[in-house]
Amino acid sequence: MTWVQDGIFAAGGEHLPSKWAEFSDQTGIRAVLHLRPGRPATFQGPPPVRLLWLGIENEAQASSDDRLLAGRFVADCLREGLSVVLHSSLGRHRTRWAYVAYEICVGRQVRYALRRAADRPWLAPYHTDEAVWQRLAETIASEAGRTVLADGRRES
Repeated sequence: MTWVQDGIFAAGGEHLPSKWAEFSDQTGIRAVLHLRPGRPATFQGPPPVRLLWLGIENEAQASSDDRLLAGRFVADCLREGLSVVLHSSLGRHRTRWAYVAYEICVGRQVRYALRRAADRPWLAPYHTDEAVWQRLAETIASEAGRTVLADGRRES
């Protein structure tokens, strides 16, 4: 597991679900955004207080709705005072898109979010489709009654 920012961590593999009770007790983390194709892993011990499972293997499979759901899940957990771990059974690097979704959902500009996702713990380069993220930002802005300008700024 690695620190991403205050309240957000990233982890991968099958070890975390199998040792969930110990992990949760040691870290105080109670929420999980879990990525695993097929079906979710079984988290041993008391279940996470909040758990979102998406049957996604990699970012290319994440729909606009998946991105919005993941971003809002992380934002909601943090708002509730819960630390959250972004977990993929196939490796922590596969959670990066969920962090970008969170950043955009809380109002960060797309380019800023993408730069953050190129930093530790994931490291550059980050190969993604910026247009997909721009559309997500536009969807969020339209729900809030704002316009996203071509340079990523928001207009009320």
